[in-house]
Amino acid sequence: MNKFALLIASTLLLAACNDNAPTAPANGSAPAASPAADGGKGDLSESRTAAFKSFMPTFSTMRKMANGDQAFVPEEFKAKAQQFTKEAREPFEYFQNDPKGNGDALPVIWEKPEAFKAEQDKFFAAVDKLNAAAQGGKLDDIKAAVGEVGASCKACHDTFRRPK
Repeated sequence: MNKFALLIASTLLLAACNDNAPTAPANGSAPAASPAADGGKGDLSESRTAAFKSFMPTFSTMRKMANGDQAFVPEEFKAKAQQFTKEAREPFEYFQNDPKGNGDALPVIWEKPEAFKAEQDKFFAAVDKLNAAAQGGKLDDIKAAVGEVGASCKACHDTFRRPK
């Protein structure tokens, strides 16, 4: 076996033996953070992320209609608002602390659960207001309610989500 093939085989063998335990870098500094401490994702976090992503197409379409970037079709908007009212609650079923990693969710969620619950309640109220405005059919009310949902999302992300 030539030296190059031996080097490749040795490298692959050593890589296969890695137990993924954090080790101190050669320069003596502290070991790298574990995936759980640095945005790693466990099952709860994955479910939470999937639930948030699942409602984004619905909200995006409503926002485009409200802002005039897409034709405003009142009956379609009403249906999407009802759908969004249900979809928007699902991610919050997965906000238990996940020991395998919480993704972009910051520890302050579990350190200050009352504050997080207050933001959650504001979000639900904004979503419900959007649905009510949609059912009323007045575009000005709808635009304002879409803005309130967006502001609620931002307020929660500013405090409770790891910056991108």
